[in-house]
Amino acid sequence: ICFGSAAPILNNTAPNGVIGNWAPATISNTTSASYTFTPLANQCSSTQVLNVTVKPNVTPNFPSSISLCSGATAPALATTSPNGISGTWSPSTISNTLSGNYTFTPTAGQCASNQTISVAVVPRIDPNFQSALSVCIGTIPPALATTSPNGISGTWSPSAINTSTAGVRTYTFTAAANECVNTPTFVTTVTITPITAPDFAPIPSFCEGTPAPILATTSPNGIVGTWSPAVVSNTISGTYLFTPLANQCASSQILTVFVILRTIPTFSPIPAFCEGSAAPVLPLVSNNGIAGTWSPTVVDNMASGSYLFTPDAPQCATTATLDITVNAPVDPGFSDITFCVNAPVPTLEAVSPIGITGTWNPAAIDPAVSGATYVFTPDANQCANPQTITVTINQVTLNDVSWAVTNYFSDTATVTFTATDAGNYIYQLDNGPLVTDNVFTDVIPGVHTITVYDVNGCAAPLVKTDEVIVIGYPHFFTPNGDGIGDYWNIKDLTLVNQPQAVIYIFDRYGKLIKQIAPAGQGWDGTYNGQPLPSTDYWFLVNYSELGKPMEFKSHFSLKR
Repeated sequence: ICFGSAAPILNNTAPNGVIGNWAPATISNTTSASYTFTPLANQCSSTQVLNVTVKPNVTPNFPSSISLCSGATAPALATTSPNGISGTWSPSTISNTLSGNYTFTPTAGQCASNQTISVAVVPRIDPNFQSALSVCIGTIPPALATTSPNGISGTWSPSAINTSTAGVRTYTFTAAANECVNTPTFVTTVTITPITAPDFAPIPSFCEGTPAPILATTSPNGIVGTWSPAVVSNTISGTYLFTPLANQCASSQILTVFVILRTIPTFSPIPAFCEGSAAPVLPLVSNNGIAGTWSPTVVDNMASGSYLFTPDAPQCATTATLDITVNAPVDPGFSDITFCVNAPVPTLEAVSPIGITGTWNPAAIDPAVSGATYVFTPDANQCANPQTITVTINQVTLNDVSWAVTNYFSDTATVTFTATDAGNYIYQLDNGPLVTDNVFTDVIPGVHTITVYDVNGCAAPLVKTDEVIVIGYPHFFTPNGDGIGDYWNIKDLTLVNQPQAVIYIFDRYGKLIKQIAPAGQGWDGTYNGQPLPSTDYWFLVNYSELGKPMEFKSHFSLKR
């Protein structure tokens, strides 16, 4: 049986009347197999085996598709496939105008399947090559394609374009025999065009920094292209290459553009002149022949400045700046003169410290007049101002000095010095710094030296050696009989010279131990002839300061 066909039914009664059962009971239509018939009992019959073969279906092997040109003679449909299967077609005849499907049905009993083929009826077309083209002489021509843009293949005659000479030529395309075309040949015309040179005119030279000419992208004879560089520089000369766009059969062109560098006007420097004198005139033509104008147009004779020269058009020249210095009159540089009475009278110099020459009025210093003024008039052409000086004649004023001390018994005593005559002085206490202040503070107790200097130098320094006394007191004494510090007293000359001055000494409980005078020997550390112990003792001093009665209390130590 054929694969997949209806399988026969197994009869349970044999043709000779034997009754039985089959195993398997049903025939398969997909797999070959053996089937066993077993008779029922008591029939004196044997079993029987039936072999069933399932044959596979065969597919006809006609071509799956056929292509033919519209209107061509259609091939006949064969009723037997190449692999031997016979049958019929539906439709039975191929159409040469319409595409379609055709189905082959095998004759029964061949275990074969149907087959459908497609028939494509191709419409006739013509190749769509360009009918005409232009090629530049001497260039590499395009290849003649053997297949048209719409897919028609064939051959050309001649087979390649010749560009060696100018002219018009025809090339014939013949379609391949199997191509569905209306006309088997196609002709294209090829024009071999001569090369045209762009005819740009030379660009005139122009001045540096002025607007540059624009490069036209179409030549006077109609060639379109681009420039490299694309823009003309207005600062440097250069060459510019014009490249035609494709398909114009044109050559390139080079233009050289010259940029004229600007000339720098040169002028001779104008010497500096004195403020207020006649100003120089600015020249309207430079040393190298450039004419122009100035701004400002007139030189200012009162101040230095810069003047801008602008060349007249159309000269290719830069602007120029001329700096002019106007010197302000200088002061001769003399100083006021001061000298001491009876000193040599200074001479009024005819040349100033900075070299200005001139004359004086009055011509000489009068030694009898202090504070007089003298006028110096510079000689001509020196750009200098007149100058007036004052001559001061200093008198001798430093004759003597007095002083006053305040804050006795203090570590911050103040000493004030007073010169007998008014003047300009500098003071020095001991070896201290020179100061203009005549009041010294925080002066320690003891004997001091004062030196007074006359700033004007009209007198020698006045020195008071060991004459300035600041009162203090001993803070301890050692009455042990060695001859050193055996007595306590305030031996200040100021107190010694005050007969009324008196010193009282007390113990720590306020008991009066001793009363002494600054002019006396002092206290020996005993009471009623008996040595007192080491400890602190208090004292009270009655004295006068600047004519006023004063009192001072403090303490000191006795050490044994």
